[in-house]
Amino acid sequence: MNIYNNKKTFFYKLKNSCKKEWSEYSNHKFLIDLVNDKLPNKNFKTYLIQDYIFLQQFLRILALSVYKSTSFEEINRSVNFIKGIDHEIKLHINYCKKWKIPLKSLNNIKVEKANTSYTDHVLNIGKNGNNLDIFSCLSPCIIGYGEIAYNLTKIEGWKKSKYSSWINMYASREYQKVAKDNINYLDHLLKKNKNLDEAKLIKNFKKSTILERNFWQCFV
Repeated sequence: MNIYNNKKTFFYKLKNSCKKEWSEYSNHKFLIDLVNDKLPNKNFKTYLIQDYIFLQQFLRILALSVYKSTSFEEINRSVNFIKGIDHEIKLHINYCKKWKIPLKSLNNIKVEKANTSYTDHVLNIGKNGNNLDIFSCLSPCIIGYGEIAYNLTKIEGWKKSKYSSWINMYASREYQKVAKDNINYLDHLLKKNKNLDEAKLIKNFKKSTILERNFWQCFV
């Protein structure tokens, strides 16, 4: 059994609460075209440019999670995550160069509304909530990318796609560990929270999933 279908985890409960939306997100046409090598280059390049902005917004969300932390363990975790995303941004810039996207164009971006809608949603939830709220909303992204890549590598011929390096980034042992750690961290935060509003967490997760799906839609 893979880590994403462990019925004992809170992540599984969250995604199982919105099966339709989760399927629309994790099996989106953008991903199907990508793995089957049918996605136009310009669409993928547009995605990479928008993702550059998304990663910067991600840092703001993680900074909020530091502020919302209630223990040194939580602070340390969020700070280390920030360091990881900072490193990922540098890797992302190099990856963009391989796709002949100049650094200059990354500093002159018209941001898609679907891009900011998701990060604004998480920031708004986080301002009025706690780290369980924040990481529940982030899980379609952090954990979702891991599950998506894991599933894409099960498709015959995925390595022949010119986008296989992107798939491999998230299917890698390193990223799969990130996804697994975040599944466990959600369970840890769940146990710590005494006054739990599970219905609210499910509602916010569903909206996050829809917004992530809408983000893919920009690139098909």
